[in-house]
Amino acid sequence: MNTSNPLFVAQEALCFYPISTIYDSCPRYLYYALLFVSICTRWTGWLFLTLLSTASVYAGTAAIEAFILVSSPQKFAKPSTVTIPYISDNTSLHNDFPQIVTGTTSVDISPGALELDGDAVLAIVVTGYLVFLPLQCYSRVLTQERARNLLFGLWNLLMLAGGISALIYSKQRSKTPLQYMFCYPEIPPLDQTSSDGWQSSWRNSTWNESVWNTFSDINQWGSIGDICFNPCFNSSQILRQSTSLQAWVASADDELDHPHRFIDKIIYSKRYIYSLVGISVLFNFVHLIFRWLPYKSHISSKNINVIWRERKIMYDNIKTDLIDTFSTCKAELENEKDTCTTTTTTSTGEKSSSFWKRLRPALTRRYMNVLIHVLADSLILLGILLSMIISPLAIIAFVIWIEWWIHNDGPSQEHPQQVGQWSYLVGIALLMVSAAILALKHRIASDSELENEISRTSETLAKLIRMREARTQTEIEPLASTPENEGRAIP
Repeated sequence: MNTSNPLFVAQEALCFYPISTIYDSCPRYLYYALLFVSICTRWTGWLFLTLLSTASVYAGTAAIEAFILVSSPQKFAKPSTVTIPYISDNTSLHNDFPQIVTGTTSVDISPGALELDGDAVLAIVVTGYLVFLPLQCYSRVLTQERARNLLFGLWNLLMLAGGISALIYSKQRSKTPLQYMFCYPEIPPLDQTSSDGWQSSWRNSTWNESVWNTFSDINQWGSIGDICFNPCFNSSQILRQSTSLQAWVASADDELDHPHRFIDKIIYSKRYIYSLVGISVLFNFVHLIFRWLPYKSHISSKNINVIWRERKIMYDNIKTDLIDTFSTCKAELENEKDTCTTTTTTSTGEKSSSFWKRLRPALTRRYMNVLIHVLADSLILLGILLSMIISPLAIIAFVIWIEWWIHNDGPSQEHPQQVGQWSYLVGIALLMVSAAILALKHRIASDSELENEISRTSETLAKLIRMREARTQTEIEPLASTPENEGRAIP
């Protein structure tokens, strides 16, 4: 075998499906902007709901894709050994093949490709979930009605499930085997190559025989439609066409020169970011428990403005509960005949008995229940305050980190001036114009339209009154049928 003039060379390559245009940089940044403006306009009605609804639909699509990706992982065939010409480490081919394989006579082939949509989906769903926390603390629009509260909770669960799926897929994707491309040493590859679709004739036996036959026959090499032979183009993905697959030739200084090396490089920053996200998830569950459990708290609202405005009332209620319960327990104990409280004639015994009498009301079950409720309210209040501090920090840190990660995935498919990118912005602008017109419909309506609206509203109001009366009657009937209420008139 001629090592100075090898038949072909092998070099490491990164095969990937680039980020879809719907998740490209412009739509993602627009999504972040929608969430930010939603928080800033949380006191409004139509504007807040329009912006948040648009962002939630976009995030919901990403969550659905996360479910599909994690449920249909890419399957890798058993590695197949391909023998290659031996090339020494000090070869001059490094100039044209920066990731050339040297010092060995074989490589293992297992076709596969990275799905870079996983990074964009992770960015979208986790950011959507993190925004749920500050909206709980600041927005009253979402908590005024049970239906809105339910929809907001379902969106939160969707984002949580999508985020978990995206994280699981990210772990699966890190197991993608290293890919290789095979080229003539006289014809260096392009920096980036797109697949034209895989033909079955390019591999009619083992990978080893297919590679050697391709470079031994110039006609067969010309039929592959590319400068280099890329086995990874034989892989597939459930949500992509084979022609969207690309092979990247990374330079020695590029972040993408080795996918596993890049993952190892960011492992420490990933730990810090995910720890921050985990703390936010914990506080989120605290808020959900506070909202849905049948617990009567002294904290009247999770909205920080309401808490600050009613802080004196809440403090007085807590103080009154503690003092009144202690006085009641003390009075009940003084009225009881307890032979165990008989004191001795010694001064030490008198002091011990006096101290025990003062302490006993605080050890009763009733007072301990009140004390536990006060402690729970204190923890809830602490959780709300910490959420105000941690949630914005977690959102900012995660967005910066994940966008830096996505930036290292490679260039965008489309530029901002292309219609696939700015069309989302135009669509949202038209939606906001429509929502603004509908919000002002009563001001621009004619007299006849107002009459019709009043009539429809009156009919709806009468229907709601009948529903409330029927519900009230349904709740009263079981009370009237109880033994203690038989023969007693229900007011």
